[in-house]
Amino acid sequence: MYDLVIRDGTVIDGSGAPGIRADLAIKNGKIAQISRQISESAQQAIDAGGRYVTPGFIDIHRHADINLFLPSFGEAELRQGLTTIVNGNCGLSVVPCPPAHRAEIFRFLQPVIGEAALPADFSTMGEYLSLAEQMPLPLNVGMDIGNGTVRAAVKGYQTGRLTREELAAARRFLHDSLEAGALGVSLGIVYAPENCYDADGFVEVLRPMKEFGVPLVTHIRGEGDLFHQSLYEVIDIARRLEVPLHVSHLKCIGKRNWGHGVKKALEILAKARASGMDVSYDVYPYTAGSTQLIQILPPDYLEGGVEEMVRRLKDPAKRRELAEILRQPQDYFENLVSSIGWGNIRMSTLTLPENQKYVGKSVSEIAATQGKDPCECVCDMLADEQCKISMVDFITSEDDICTILRDPYSSVISDSVYPTGGVPHPRLYDTFPRILQTYVRERGVLTLEQAIHKMTALPACVYHLKKGLLQEGADADVNVFALENIQTDATYEDPKRFATGFDYVLVNGEIAVNHDRMTHKPAGKVLRR
Repeated sequence: MYDLVIRDGTVIDGSGAPGIRADLAIKNGKIAQISRQISESAQQAIDAGGRYVTPGFIDIHRHADINLFLPSFGEAELRQGLTTIVNGNCGLSVVPCPPAHRAEIFRFLQPVIGEAALPADFSTMGEYLSLAEQMPLPLNVGMDIGNGTVRAAVKGYQTGRLTREELAAARRFLHDSLEAGALGVSLGIVYAPENCYDADGFVEVLRPMKEFGVPLVTHIRGEGDLFHQSLYEVIDIARRLEVPLHVSHLKCIGKRNWGHGVKKALEILAKARASGMDVSYDVYPYTAGSTQLIQILPPDYLEGGVEEMVRRLKDPAKRRELAEILRQPQDYFENLVSSIGWGNIRMSTLTLPENQKYVGKSVSEIAATQGKDPCECVCDMLADEQCKISMVDFITSEDDICTILRDPYSSVISDSVYPTGGVPHPRLYDTFPRILQTYVRERGVLTLEQAIHKMTALPACVYHLKKGLLQEGADADVNVFALENIQTDATYEDPKRFATGFDYVLVNGEIAVNHDRMTHKPAGKVLRR
């Protein structure tokens, strides 16, 4: 007897192949049989007539490193069909966090990963994963080791080359994290403290990767005026390390770069692939991103951690210098203000009570209200908030998103950040149903089979996860839905709205969502390499 049989649905297996009418049987958390008709009895049956049956969706780019320890974790993910996520992206993993640097690491990461009352302390990847395994996880969770945090764990947020001892310590952190089960190594080259490495420095510190064969998953140094040279940089690093390369949230920032920028970027990546490299990338379906507001600052303004940043922001001479730098394109950092303007940068999370009235408003709006120049306004608020400000920034074009989505090597991701409070980016709640509603049903950018492939088997391949395909013997992570019922309502102004239309979401054979209602069954697992 089977545990559960899903009957008479159209099975889209995740491979990209056309769907077929079939039954699907589950036993002991695994897919036991897929057949035109399954006659054996089952303890439970689901009538999927008129519905699609697909693999559970996989988001390989989230920042729920700390959020997974909260009782509320899982609803934002499961309600959009996600059954597996990967955290620790953009070089910003919460581990390693040894006692000597723990406070400054958590402080720096707060606008991205938020704050949480942790059930216990951890310092290493092994301790973190073991603690996660003790949690009643509602979905499957994997973790990258972030090279930025590795550097902060040995040198804080200071600049300069690593000493021989620091280099050895950083390599030990990487080796031990990968040995403990980290799925890959993530870079955030645009972020402090990684922005002070050159290509030689990355190759030097990342050498332990060669032993494990894991992917290099990277947020590149620049995504606008510096886009193409930044791609050449990471291709060079991955080639010298002889590891697979995966470029995070591929996009082109700034109207002056739209269209031609993405076209050339895809040509660069295709040429690297043709040379024999394993190269892939991902994309989120929004014209706005979200990260720390401090990312508008030049690299030298980010040196030394939060205290040094605040000191510079309060210095009148440094403010005048900053205002002049931000007015025009620069060749040594990606000048977001020059590319998109103050009006396209919104402060999405603020911590001080007196600043809550500004949440969700653009820098231009806030500056006008305060009667200040936008640069002065930002310096004041970052200093007052101790740099704990998240932003939503409108940076890319819909045409570029569609171009990248159509590329056969692009996976769908959300790049969800988890700031505490404020107005988060809507991608936290509806990225994957947005693909189904907007880019499949309404615009026809992708076929349903193509979209499912980009949300299941293709991202699973990046980390060689045994996920993402409906086949006998696979984990029973399954979604059941009618395409016409999928509805997203989250907006930039009102983002905390769950998508609707999922009849069932199953995690390892257990029903986690039943007609848009959570069942709160802890069926998820920690995925180790």
